[in-house]
Amino acid sequence: MNLEILKLILLSIVGYLIGSLSSSVIVTKLVTGRDIRNIELKNAGAYNVFRNIGKGWGCVVAVLDGLKGLFLICIGFLLKMQIPHIIIAASFVVIGHCFPVFYHFYGGRGGATTIGVLVPFLPIELVIWLVPAIILGLLIKRPGYFPIFWLLFVLMTMLLFNWSHRSQDTVHALLYVMLLTGVLNTIIILSRRDSRVVKE
Repeated sequence: MNLEILKLILLSIVGYLIGSLSSSVIVTKLVTGRDIRNIELKNAGAYNVFRNIGKGWGCVVAVLDGLKGLFLICIGFLLKMQIPHIIIAASFVVIGHCFPVFYHFYGGRGGATTIGVLVPFLPIELVIWLVPAIILGLLIKRPGYFPIFWLLFVLMTMLLFNWSHRSQDTVHALLYVMLLTGVLNTIIILSRRDSRVVKE
């Protein structure tokens, strides 16, 4: 088997397992003894922690979720893998975050984790669109949706502007990660997963 493909397979498995470590569940359990998936929004995400456990704890969870994606990207660079393959492997962190094997496949929505994957490749775009995404979330009274708006703004930027300075394979891999996050969220919404009660 080609060494690059073997690295991709192994890193994808590691990525899924890392993604399956739910920061919001762990932090909330340590702080309150409760399961965040049974609290108000019933979502294992940073915003639910921010809203119901504490703003500081919510920020901690958001950073930890983002670091999961960024950490796997760094491993890929250390292994000297091709950038598109690194991004594809990192997408499994997002899948693990949304459907974690350690928590009966009931996780978060993957916004912060996806942003962590994108940071090394799209830092300027992410900085530019951060405030507009937050403002839009506040205007429609859905502040928890701001990571989704953030990703949509970055996606539109990628589609509208000339990206000839980047490898097309890299651009396609980045688009794949963002679209994957959208597909996973669609599955979560349509399946009404976040309406379930988790046994504590």
